[in-house]
Amino acid sequence: MKSSSLLSKYSNQLWYFILIPLFFLVFVIIYSPFHIDESILGDYPSIFPDSSSRFQFNIVMIMCIIFLVLVLSRTLLYLLRKRLSNDKGNYFVWISGEFLLIALFTALYVSLITKGAMAYFEALLYSFIYLLTVLVYPYALITLTQLLKNVRASKLAVVDDSSSRIRFYDDKHTLKFVIAASSVLYIEAQENYVRIHYLDGDQVKNYQLRATMKKIEESLTTNGLIRCHRSYFVNPRHIHALRKDKDNYIYAEIDNLAHSEIPVSKKYYEAVSERL
Repeated sequence: MKSSSLLSKYSNQLWYFILIPLFFLVFVIIYSPFHIDESILGDYPSIFPDSSSRFQFNIVMIMCIIFLVLVLSRTLLYLLRKRLSNDKGNYFVWISGEFLLIALFTALYVSLITKGAMAYFEALLYSFIYLLTVLVYPYALITLTQLLKNVRASKLAVVDDSSSRIRFYDDKHTLKFVIAASSVLYIEAQENYVRIHYLDGDQVKNYQLRATMKKIEESLTTNGLIRCHRSYFVNPRHIHALRKDKDNYIYAEIDNLAHSEIPVSKKYYEAVSERL
């Protein structure tokens, strides 16, 4: 699974910087792992009348640190998604960096709030161990859930070439054309018509159908085609390459079509590139 599938939508990142801090808050307050209330946030002068209130306040503050670091990190990760490689290793290196950054700021907070009673590097060691132990669960759960969701979506997008057929109906809902989904190269809209470009053996042919792209869109998507432009759907299995011209316009090169230039708009570029 490519890491880019986890970065394709900003909404995927919301799960990290909302659920992870909340999990930390609830888990630590309920279970107080490793006696964190005593070992890392122990007794020191405070405005709070009892240690319980002091502990809860500090845990909320650390939760805020986690939240702010994740918001910044995940926003930056999303903005840089096109520059990052599709290697899963790079994504998990980024996660490790998040752990370290959270630990650095948490240790700074602990060192300041205890007025130096706990040295910074000692606080850093404790912070990293505690945070890693607690946060690994929501990190793993969210990441695995998204990976499974992407795998399921990929399986649904896979078309059985031997049995899948696309049935094209005109604007009067009359069946006009039936073809194997694997034979379709691309489809373009032409005013009140759509033109279907397809393979017949080794020859490239086309069929003009009186219908709108909107009416056939669901059937195309179900059978594995993907929109690449407001006026084009393309079969990703026939895309040879994506290229940019000197004016930064993006085009898809199609197998079996010499000098093919199927436009790919910026809006759909990411979705198309992920299917290659």
